[in-house]
Formats: sequence, C-alpha cells, structure tokens
Amino acid sequence: MDYGVVMFATEYAIPPDELARALEERGFESVWFPEHTHIPASRRSPWPGGGDLPRDYWSSYDPFIALVAAAAATRRLKLGTG
Repeated sequence: MDYGVVMFATEYAIPPDELARALEERGFESVWFPEHTHIPASRRSPWPGGGDLPRDYWSSYDPFIALVAAAAATRRLKLGTG
C-alpha cells in the first residue's frame, strides 16, 4: 500500500521542499498541496468557522509554487494538487 501526505503550505509551516525531501526519505509515495490560494480583500459573507478568517489562509502558498519546490528537492515522489 502506498501512502501520501496532504499539506496546506503556508509561511508558518515546514517549507514544501523540506517536507518533500523528508517524505521521500521515509518512503512515502506522494505529496499533495491544496488549491486555496486566493482570498478576497473583503468578504461579505462571514467565515463559516466563526470569527475572523485564520491567518494561515492569508499566507498560503500557490500550490504550483509549492509543487515546483517539492519537485526540485526530490526524484521519485509523486506530486499533486487537490
């Protein structure tokens, strides 16, 4: 069975290249970076979680930038967005 990891990449988390390298060293099959990069400057609808939008969303990486970093750091790890 193959295992992969999904990671919401932000400037507060482990960098995508370091994560990818660590996963490949440990035998994981894939790493996935979600597509949630565009946050409106103003929101008419409140965030469903209540209160203000969490700061992690403000600093999320573009998934394709995260994928490029992961690809540059690994050789066999499969990469995806989701």
